This record gives sequence, structure tokens and C-alpha cells, in this order.
Amino acid sequence: MNQSTSLLSGHAPKSRRFAVDLLRELTVQERSDLYAAGLRALDATQSLLQKGKTVISEIIGPSAYVEWEHYPKRDAKSRDGALFYYHAHAASQRMAGEHGHFHAFAPNERAACPSDQRYTHIAGLSVDDRGMPLRLFTTNLWVTAECWENADRVCALARQTKLKDARPHKVGQWLDAVFAFFRPQIDYVVHLRDARIKALEERGRANLLEDRRTHILSQCRIDFSTQILALEELGAQAP
Repeated sequence: MNQSTSLLSGHAPKSRRFAVDLLRELTVQERSDLYAAGLRALDATQSLLQKGKTVISEIIGPSAYVEWEHYPKRDAKSRDGALFYYHAHAASQRMAGEHGHFHAFAPNERAACPSDQRYTHIAGLSVDDRGMPLRLFTTNLWVTAECWENADRVCALARQTKLKDARPHKVGQWLDAVFAFFRPQIDYVVHLRDARIKALEERGRANLLEDRRTHILSQCRIDFSTQILALEELGAQAP
């Protein structure tokens, strides 16, 4: 990546052509796997809608929704240590159309990780009030207090992480399918994070990972329809 405006701002391009070009780099089998994951995500979404629910109502439950609260309160944790939670910042701090966002973490047992930080942030996932994905993003270290890893390591951990056995199970299953469907964008946004850090450090930004003026390091808009159409343009079909 060169030091373009998008690199220094941390924003991936928004066009459908960007999605097509990103997916074009995959093998035929990888595109087929993505298409199948997209169908699973849509099926999981439809299953909830048929019961008058969304992933948001499923994770919040019957209690009143409160900004900044974690849902579930103790976070959703899988048997192997993967975890996720949902919350929302104040309305003035959300992107247009965002209801809130999920944070997903991979378990990380590397010896160098502190005993109370045996996890690494995969990505944040913003959704609208229907629970439909809007963007993927990465956060600064002070936001997530994680065991920090470089982009290649984060992407490897993401591929090994399963959230489906964390409660509520339906939300974990939905997140697994959505993250699998948008795996190329996750890879891109995590590598963009590291490229932006390097570019800003070269311009004199010191201690960037702990700089509380910076919450989000990189982000990428996503959309179910755009991804499906891009895959179909490249020849992917339902199995």
C-alpha cells in the first residue's frame, strides 16, 4: 500500500469495484466458500426475522437498551476462549445509520501475552437497527486492551476462531458466518491498520497505539448485496 489519502485516513475505498478487485485475488474455491458463508449468514438472519427478532434483539434480550453497556454483560465466551460483545457509543460518536457494533476476539495463548489478556481483537462490526452489517473496523490498543499482534498473525487467528458455541448461540453462529463471508475485507482492514500505523509513525506520530485521540485505525464499508453481486460477477454460485 502506498501513502495515499485512504492509507493515511485508514479508510478503504467504498466502491463495488473495490469489492470485485479484492475478491478477484481469491481462488475459485475460496470464492465459492465465501458465497456459501454468505448464504449461511442470510439464512441465520432470515431465521431470526421469521421470529420477529434480529441479532440485536437476540443479544440484548428484553431489558432496556443502554448506550455503552456490554451485551451480554459478562461478554459471550466460547469454550476455547473466543469472545464477543455488542454495545453502542453515544449517537454523536456513531457512523451514519449505525445502531451499535460487535467486537470479536480470538483466543491467544502465546506465552508473551499477559495472563489477563489472552485474547486478540479480530475486528469490530457495525450494524444498522435491523442488524445488517455496515462496516468492519480495527481499534487502537488502548480501546481493546488486547494482546497485540501484527496483521498476518491476526488474520491467522481469525481463521481459527469460532464463536458459535458462545451464548447466545444464534448470534455466535451469525457472527461466524458474517466474518467468513467478509473474510477478505477483514484481511484488508487489518493490513491497512498496520500500514497506516507505519505511515503515521514515519510522519512523526509517536506512541500511536496508546494515543487516546485515535479510536479507529482502519475501516471498510461492507454490504451483503454488494458482496453477493461481486462474487456472482466473478462466477461464484450456490453449492
